[in-house]
Amino acid sequence: MKTKLKPIILLIAILFLFAVSCTKAKISEKVEWKGKIEYENGVKVIKNPAEPVYGEILFELEENLSIGREDDDNYMFYRPRKIDTDDQGNIYILERGNYRIQKFDLNGQYLQTIGQKGQGPGEFERPYSFFLAKNNNIYVSEGRKIQIFNSEGEFVRSIPVSNLTTNFSVTPDEYIFAVVLITTEEERNRSVIKMDSKGKIIKTIAQFADVKRVRRKSKGGGIMTFSIGHSYTPSLYFSQLANDKMLYAHSSEYSLFQINLEGDLELIIKKEEPYHPISQKEKSKIYEGFSELEEQWPKGVVEEAVQFPPHRPFFNRVLTDERGRIYVRRVKPVHEEDETVEFDIFSRDGYYLYKTNLPFTPEIIKNGYFYDLYISEETGEVKIKRFKVKNWAQITEGI
Repeated sequence: MKTKLKPIILLIAILFLFAVSCTKAKISEKVEWKGKIEYENGVKVIKNPAEPVYGEILFELEENLSIGREDDDNYMFYRPRKIDTDDQGNIYILERGNYRIQKFDLNGQYLQTIGQKGQGPGEFERPYSFFLAKNNNIYVSEGRKIQIFNSEGEFVRSIPVSNLTTNFSVTPDEYIFAVVLITTEEERNRSVIKMDSKGKIIKTIAQFADVKRVRRKSKGGGIMTFSIGHSYTPSLYFSQLANDKMLYAHSSEYSLFQINLEGDLELIIKKEEPYHPISQKEKSKIYEGFSELEEQWPKGVVEEAVQFPPHRPFFNRVLTDERGRIYVRRVKPVHEEDETVEFDIFSRDGYYLYKTNLPFTPEIIKNGYFYDLYISEETGEVKIKRFKVKNWAQITEGI
């Protein structure tokens, strides 16, 4: 019996050593990143190649929660603008149409309504966005003020702001970093700024020209000033990173800018990407979407208002997760029928890790979950859906 066991034990030992050596070889194998690191005015610049380090990745998604139904007002959503979650997994939904924030637990059970329509303290006229601080205080922007609610949903105070504030974040010291629209008689600019706790701008970090506006007399006789945004209108994006840094990017260039709490530029992330001129076929497709407006205005006004940049924007959304990874949604040609959404994924250090295709654009990516704002094309019913990423642990964070 002992003689028969020895060859088997020896074989098992050999296979074990082979498996260990293969594992060690795999761990020690270094990934070859083919980009460059340079410095511009003392700022580190990561210049990524066109192809990601790890190629294409497929997220394995499993829906595990759906919130929304029409037989209960607390679960019936109207014009939702933003979703976020806290450290306990509670879900917050800002509804512009219902002038409120709805709070649900991680199982989708209704917990609380914050705010209502009105002009008084804690009431909303035009809620645009909100920021959920680490202490679960809620900051809600609406036009020219930011309202603050504590973790219990109670109104605390308002911060007046001098400019229309869109995407924003708040530091533990209550400094506000935001994208604002600054308008003068000569120009309109979208700017990334830093404000103090009283809403005063103390630093302009970056500034980009906004779309020019057309001034015309309507058929009704009134004077109107307007512009028409579309799929190829370049935009300024802003996002909070997990390491108390902020990120902004303008879609006219494939560059992402990371700033610290002082508002100083620390890192520039670039990716090799060719410019794509906008074809006449693409322009015609966009004009089709505004055919009804042509009936309201004299000939040529709509064409003037629908302004086209020199080339197609590179992206139209920037998201981040709790590990600091950056997800950049690429702009696809308007005449392309494929409904999947393309993303480039970067590490928190700025390296181009993956490219992927998703069936929808997540509103937030957090702790291994994608949250989707789903609107039925048939009924218009709105649902908030959560998807578990089954292979989340296998997704690399860097190189």
